Amino acid sequence: MRKKIFALLLVMVLGFSFLTGCGLVTRNDKNYYEAIVATITYGDGTKDDITKRELITAYNSYGYNYVQNYGYTKKKAIETTLDTVIDNYLTRRAVVDYYKEKNEDLLNDNETTYLWDKTYDAIYSNLKGYLENYTASEDSSEDTDAVKSVFKDYTSTAYLNSDLQIIKKTPATTIRDTYTARYKDGVAYNFEYKKDGKNVFQELMYDNIQSLLTTGSESSQRNWKNAFTKYISIIKDNYEYLNKSTNKDWFLFEENRVYEILRDNYIVEKYEVIYNTEKAQGANLSNVTALNVLKAYADKVNVDYTTYGLEGGSDYADKMLSDIANMDYVLEGDGASNYFYVAPIKISLDTEDTALISTYKSLLSAGSITQARYDKLVEPIFNKTRNLVTVRNEETGAADSKISVESLKQQIDNAISSYNYDETEDDAYNYNISLLKAEAYRKYFYLYNDDDTYKNADYNAVFGVNANGEALVSSDYDNDNIKEAIVSLYNAGNARIGDVSDIVEGEDGFYIFFYAGKIENLFDVSGSGLSLTNKQSIKALASRRLNIFSSKTLFDSLYSELETSNFSVFQNMNINRLRNDTQSIKSFDANLKDLY
Repeated sequence: MRKKIFALLLVMVLGFSFLTGCGLVTRNDKNYYEAIVATITYGDGTKDDITKRELITAYNSYGYNYVQNYGYTKKKAIETTLDTVIDNYLTRRAVVDYYKEKNEDLLNDNETTYLWDKTYDAIYSNLKGYLENYTASEDSSEDTDAVKSVFKDYTSTAYLNSDLQIIKKTPATTIRDTYTARYKDGVAYNFEYKKDGKNVFQELMYDNIQSLLTTGSESSQRNWKNAFTKYISIIKDNYEYLNKSTNKDWFLFEENRVYEILRDNYIVEKYEVIYNTEKAQGANLSNVTALNVLKAYADKVNVDYTTYGLEGGSDYADKMLSDIANMDYVLEGDGASNYFYVAPIKISLDTEDTALISTYKSLLSAGSITQARYDKLVEPIFNKTRNLVTVRNEETGAADSKISVESLKQQIDNAISSYNYDETEDDAYNYNISLLKAEAYRKYFYLYNDDDTYKNADYNAVFGVNANGEALVSSDYDNDNIKEAIVSLYNAGNARIGDVSDIVEGEDGFYIFFYAGKIENLFDVSGSGLSLTNKQSIKALASRRLNIFSSKTLFDSLYSELETSNFSVFQNMNINRLRNDTQSIKSFDANLKDLY
């Protein structure tokens, strides 16, 4: 039971991470909330006190499920929730002791950066939840340090061993070694770092959030300011007894609260890694098998094959262009359209330019100016030598400088042309060339691109060319110039990964398109459907990338769907031993009974 509830604890800050009134409602009094409900005394005599506030937060986050879903009495649910909170304390203490014995830092630079990023993402997500009439444009300000302009490769949650067994990996398995640390003034991002009495990176997070309120269009700024005000009011309502003096103080408190939850959950995950790798060999073996994954894929392909290959589903083209993540079969044969991935870089015009274009279009539509006059008016706006391209820092994603669209195209061409396909070499050699070309382009795709849609996404944009040689595009790219560029890029089916379009003029800016690979079936599909059971097929799933820019594979995607939230921490880690290693664990019923 505990492991089910623990899973809820881990996700509680991924949505609105404050109290929602779904459980215990109590008075707003400092002494009341700071009352001690349990004390843990460790073997060395040190102590941890658990406050009523911690217990109420845990209960309102997940403990109430004991009553609603499992029929517990309120008293039993609160006691069980308190047990889980205690188990978390014991687990974190065990991890601290483990690294102390090894004379290593509990969290290295990679991990502190990871936790800073996760905290920012949670805070940002909470804030964005209060935006009224939210649109994607609200995300377009030059706002943040980490987020989308810094490439973060996929961290797999499992891998196949030589026997094709699936071995589980928790984030803590790899983050310590592989997550990319970032530095500011020579110091790794660390939410807890202080200099001259100032929490440097906590303040940096606050400044990044505040930039949302002061950049972008007037409507965007207004929406973010309203969202910030609402967020602050919720924090105040739930923690009024703290008597913070300014909105900034309240928000720094919220940052710290969310950070502590994420940090503590991460440390608990680290215990599972320590236990499984050092004390319970084989405990990381997944209960999902490779054949389970393969069967799941076969079922998905068969459904799509029946829907589109046999029954001729009418929404096939729309789904291919707009919902590729849920498409597992590609139509083949005479008359079939060809679909492929494209990584678009967009250079947006500024607001003054778009306003002018809108005015000129109105005049053209009203017959007040001719098409020739319109073309003459917009010509200086679409000048490729203007410094419209924002260049962002590779480590932080922050805006550094401006260059021209023409200069950007030249840099991309030079970078990609450093790697050349060789027809005398085998497929593996040329596949590696395609990865090198993608890596060269990725820098520009992330750091010089005003469109965040496909940064760190599982899939790239999808385009097509039908049997008549006409471009198939989603509504976002329904522009004659773009369609012409896509047909040219496709090159009658002869495109190769790394081919790049010329600079394309869109409605509201410039585009550069990178051909990122053909969309094709992984296996031959016969009229009788798909049935796969061999090792070669399993390995094919594990080698098929979803996106040329990322290491995430089709196997990774399928496995994550099949693997349940099975946190085996408390089952595997011998919680009873940790409890027995303490001097005492005492709860104080006098401070609990009003909650019953």
